[in-house]
Amino acid sequence: MPILDDLPPYRRAKLLWDFAHFGVDGVNDMVRERAGQPCHLSGSAAPAPDRVAVLGCDGRYHLMSGERMLCAEARTDEGWEHVQFCSWTEIDDLLVSGYKPDGEYGSVQQRWVVCSTAEGVLPSAVPQEQRCQHSDYGVFHYWPPPPARTAVVRRLRAALVEALGEDCHLCGCLPGTMVDHDYATGLVRGLLCKLCNRTVEECPHLDGCPKADYMKCPPAAHLALPYPSYLAWVPKAATRQRKVELLGFDPLQDWRPSAGPSRSTG
Repeated sequence: MPILDDLPPYRRAKLLWDFAHFGVDGVNDMVRERAGQPCHLSGSAAPAPDRVAVLGCDGRYHLMSGERMLCAEARTDEGWEHVQFCSWTEIDDLLVSGYKPDGEYGSVQQRWVVCSTAEGVLPSAVPQEQRCQHSDYGVFHYWPPPPARTAVVRRLRAALVEALGEDCHLCGCLPGTMVDHDYATGLVRGLLCKLCNRTVEECPHLDGCPKADYMKCPPAAHLALPYPSYLAWVPKAATRQRKVELLGFDPLQDWRPSAGPSRSTG
């Protein structure tokens, strides 16, 4: 039965950081209890490779995957049915987005039908603000990511796309957005969608799990691409203090980059 100390040093440290509220014993229990139960990947079905964006009669662009409009609830005789849900809370004459227990809650659900009005265009050519992102949460992640804000990450992303493809190198379902790297080696591991990038290092498995296998044998290892240390994630001082209070120590002390502030890795 695997235990926490069986994991490589950085993976052990990152699990303790991510699950500090469990305490060391709780994280150790999680590693043992989840042995043989692989982590889930994205539940979305991989969209067809010929994705196009079509302009709808509502003035927004909608992503098509084969014969399916991804942001629609269903197809009707009139067109593609869409749903948007909004909620708010009124507190002392102020409207606040979402639910708050000390206010008066309200919500509205709007349905409309969309018909395409023009031929499809490349999804990457559509600005963020013109993209429809209703229905499934995953629809947002089906759209191609905008260009990275730094030249070095743009070059890394281009190299990964050329060598391994543009969809996530872990789940294979959503467009790759984030250049992922290994803190222990400083080398790029692959191109991940936002969902996989957010959860890959929460994996408590030694092996026998897609996420563990990805970290153990990164798909981009043969490219030997170094990730610039000045772009690496750096936790905020207040977050570090909370982790220390929960655990009695800073699990990432030996892994914290010393150069520069935190920056985007997109």
